[in-house]
Amino acid sequence: MRFKQQVLLKHDNGITAQWISEDWSCMAIATYYQQEKEGKSVDGEIVKYKTWALGNCSGPWTGISPDGKELTFISGYEKQHEKIASEASLILTCINAAVGGEKALNSIWSANKIGFDSSTFSSLNQ
Repeated sequence: MRFKQQVLLKHDNGITAQWISEDWSCMAIATYYQQEKEGKSVDGEIVKYKTWALGNCSGPWTGISPDGKELTFISGYEKQHEKIASEASLILTCINAAVGGEKALNSIWSANKIGFDSSTFSSLNQ
């Protein structure tokens, strides 16, 4: 089973990436959310800033434990999981980049992008 990039969507609650299998039988998604962190400036002042985090990466390899409280890994989808998880990590690197993130994202994501443009991309981590 091979997956194709479907859409990368920036919305009010974060970012969602979606892949669909070539036979349209399965879907994979990665969701990203912003988290606020604290650090020190070069002047020693405490500053707050936001970064993106990968919240979930699910697909046909994702199952649910018998008690319904945990996600489990379904064997047989290792190749698909590796491909999607790798792309999801690359997306995370791009959206957190201080410089060149938009160009890098455009080089790895060839499907539709919604909610991303030059003016909003530079402010993703604001």
